[in-house]
Amino acid sequence: MSLGQLDEGGSKVEIEHGVLTIWDRHRRLLVKVRCGANRLYVLHLNQAKPLCLAARKDDEAWRWHERYGHLHFDALRQLSRNNMVRGLLAITHVGQFCDTCVLAKHRRALFPAEAEYRAQEPLKLVHDDLCGPISPATPGGRRYFLLLVDDATRYMWVALLATKDAAADAIKHLQAVAEKGSGRKL
Repeated sequence: MSLGQLDEGGSKVEIEHGVLTIWDRHRRLLVKVRCGANRLYVLHLNQAKPLCLAARKDDEAWRWHERYGHLHFDALRQLSRNNMVRGLLAITHVGQFCDTCVLAKHRRALFPAEAEYRAQEPLKLVHDDLCGPISPATPGGRRYFLLLVDDATRYMWVALLATKDAAADAIKHLQAVAEKGSGRKL
């Protein structure tokens, strides 16, 4: 279970003396379970009749999400806030994920088992990846990170960035650090 989702839904979660207790938003007791092996709270549920929890027929935000080809909720919220779409209500589903979107984006070609070229010396070939924006941001407000990987040694350098445009300066800085540390030129 996601304790964060329980909290967002107004539930109260408490763990005390090895007992996990969960109340709904009206403070009715839902679950009380003791800590089991490996410090896990295992909950065994017997459902009287099957229930579909993924249906969102009456939710306008999800309907607009689907109408716009599964546009993410942040963009829908911007459209709503700027009155760019007639009839679009205020969107409050920011940060939610659509299972269809997640599955659809997993279609990726496999990486080759072996690279055609492998560097034999450090800093001959360095791979990089710029990732973000990441939510939530770090305590210092960083929402991106730059990862550099040396092909020969697999040594990695990471730089946390506040904005994407800071990547060029971070690459120059990491290049200087790598060259100074190894005595070689990138």
